Amino acid sequence: MTNRSIGFCVRNRSSLVGRLDTPGVAGIELRFTATLVPRAARAVIDMSEVEFIGSMGIRMFISVARALSKKQGRLVLYKPQPMVEEVFNTVALGKIISVQPDAASALASVRA
Repeated sequence: MTNRSIGFCVRNRSSLVGRLDTPGVAGIELRFTATLVPRAARAVIDMSEVEFIGSMGIRMFISVARALSKKQGRLVLYKPQPMVEEVFNTVALGKIISVQPDAASALASVRA
C-alpha cells in the first residue's frame, strides 16, 4: 500500500491529509509542533482526510496538546473518518484532546 504524504497548514483551522503512521508522523511532527507550540496556538485540525492513525500519530497529538496546555493553548480535532474515530475511542483520546464531529463544534470548543 502506498503512503500518501501528510500535509497541513496552520492558521486557526488546518487539515491533515493521508496516514499518521510512523513515516507520516516523521514527515510532519517537527513542523507541526514548531508551528503550534511556540505561539501557544488554539488550533483546530480537520481530520476528515486522515485515513489511518497509528500509535505515533496518537503520541504526536498528545505531546502537542500537553505542550499547548502548559502555554494556555489548545488543540481540537474534528471530523475523523470512522476508522480513525474508532482508534480515538479505543484509546480514550477524547479524555485528553477534544474531538468534535464538525468544524462549528470544534471552533466553539477551542474558544471555551
